Amino acid sequence: MKAKYFNKSEDEKLFFLSLKERVYAKLNNETIHYGTKQFWVKGLFWSLVCYLSYSFLFVNTITKVEFWFLYLIFQLSGLLIGFSLGHDASHNTAFKSKRKNSVLHFYSFLTVGIDPMLWGLRHIRSHHLYANVEGSDIDIDKNPFLRLSPTHAWQPKHQFQIYYAPLVYMFTLLHSVFVSDWVYLFSKEYHWMKKGFSKTELYGRFLLYKIFYFSLVLMLPIYFSTFSWSFVLISYLTASAFTSLIFIIMLVGTHFFEEANYPEPVGENLEHSWAVHQLHTSCDWNADKSWARFFSGGSNCHAAHHLFPNICHVNYKEINQIIKETTNEYNLPYHHKTLIGMMFSHFKHLYRMGQLK
Repeated sequence: MKAKYFNKSEDEKLFFLSLKERVYAKLNNETIHYGTKQFWVKGLFWSLVCYLSYSFLFVNTITKVEFWFLYLIFQLSGLLIGFSLGHDASHNTAFKSKRKNSVLHFYSFLTVGIDPMLWGLRHIRSHHLYANVEGSDIDIDKNPFLRLSPTHAWQPKHQFQIYYAPLVYMFTLLHSVFVSDWVYLFSKEYHWMKKGFSKTELYGRFLLYKIFYFSLVLMLPIYFSTFSWSFVLISYLTASAFTSLIFIIMLVGTHFFEEANYPEPVGENLEHSWAVHQLHTSCDWNADKSWARFFSGGSNCHAAHHLFPNICHVNYKEINQIIKETTNEYNLPYHHKTLIGMMFSHFKHLYRMGQLK
């Protein structure tokens, strides 16, 4: 990855200074940077749902249908632990202590399968800096199935991607577990992402995490439930597919939507300042709804998260309104849709990317 340089426009700088002043004046509390009671209660709730449903998998009297349903709840609530606790932990906004955040991050990803350390590194060192910038944001790297950005080369099959995209999305988590993680760990192409971490630490944590993950989701149910290994494996694969769709529904449209920008640097220079760049590349969904923030861990408030990644997500309700007012005052974009509206926008984007050559 080559470093890009953001525009130093005085007007755009003034916007962000004004926005920060208003946000901190409104919140006026040092604890906004870390997990509050609300944060921990939500995390505890999803943890209880996750591991209670998991414990029932080993009851001798449950049927296959009950086992599958409980396994699905286990996987979905595990994903929501990641949204509710893990995302903040990766940004060091759960605890003041980085070590405690690291432990929480590890725990929060246990049922997801994606290595938390590698995910955190690419999320913060790549995506949060250069959202939607080809070659700098790993999240929009070219893939063999979908054309998500106008910077990707068009292929004839992309004409049909609007139809087969849901099938591709069902394999998102499995692809991360069995392919992406290994590429990010061993490929020299991503050495910049792992800078400052020894191979011993990276490989050791990776191995430990994968042992915990596969033991939890496969080995223990295979050995200690009353069902065959093949049925447990089928439950794992189908629950992962469904969980992947939920994951994608909540996230994919936050950067891949009709109005999104995909900036192409002139040399090493980007068109906008860092803060305004985030506005052009992010979309909120139901940011004013408490249920949406509860389930998504604040990921529905994507502009707030990208502009204030050092603030715990339970404060996004107050931040959203200030962003809306300030962007309107400075005549800057603020993209906000309903969840359904965002998904429609995403598929319109897929259609357009499939037609353009």
